[in-house]
Amino acid sequence: MPSKTELAIAGFYDGIYLLYGTANSLLTFGLDLYWRARAARLAKAAAPAALTALDVCCGTGDFVLSLKKAFGPRLEVTGADLSAAMLSVAKTRAPGTKFVQAEAKELPFPDGSFDLVTISFATRNLYLDDKKLMAALSEFRRVLKPGGIFLQLETTRPENPLLWFFMRAYVKAVIGALNLFSPRTSRSYLFLRGTILKFFSAAEFKRVLAGAGFSGVASKVLCPGAVAVHTARK
Repeated sequence: MPSKTELAIAGFYDGIYLLYGTANSLLTFGLDLYWRARAARLAKAAAPAALTALDVCCGTGDFVLSLKKAFGPRLEVTGADLSAAMLSVAKTRAPGTKFVQAEAKELPFPDGSFDLVTISFATRNLYLDDKKLMAALSEFRRVLKPGGIFLQLETTRPENPLLWFFMRAYVKAVIGALNLFSPRTSRSYLFLRGTILKFFSAAEFKRVLAGAGFSGVASKVLCPGAVAVHTARK
């Protein structure tokens, strides 16, 4: 069962689901659309024969739509998220797609169910501690078929100290502006600020994935250097 903290995180998203897409575009100057499209194309390159995919922590369905566009109708995509409010939006944006309410560490699927498992801009929210992160990654690996591909799109801590300085300043400034615009959701956005700023660098997360039992781990940092795509094989 989800912990109180994990239920609280879902509650945070329940509080901002109507502003979620707008906030993402504001925070990234619209680059989030490019990042998702690029990650979906990398997913297709890594798993060209995939017929089934699970998008974990799918939120309002942004990456589900990106996968459908990249792969076309042959890919059967399932979305999973703990937030009922976020799923309510996803269902309207991707009609005909199967969505399930589920916690990332307790996915309601048999072993080896999917050719491809993806997660975008949510792994950092699962990083409550090392044990919980490893439990989630182990669950993603469990539901992959042998030889299946895991893909993550996530913020990353830049290796360049100057870029990291500007990224920290920018995130703090934008979250501060969002809190002024919508004081009722300030707690949610402060949580998101913390998850962004404490997450791994791309090189560090490659080692995390290897430690979770994945092989062939690779990463690609996307412009302007604050986001990375990781791929790995079961």
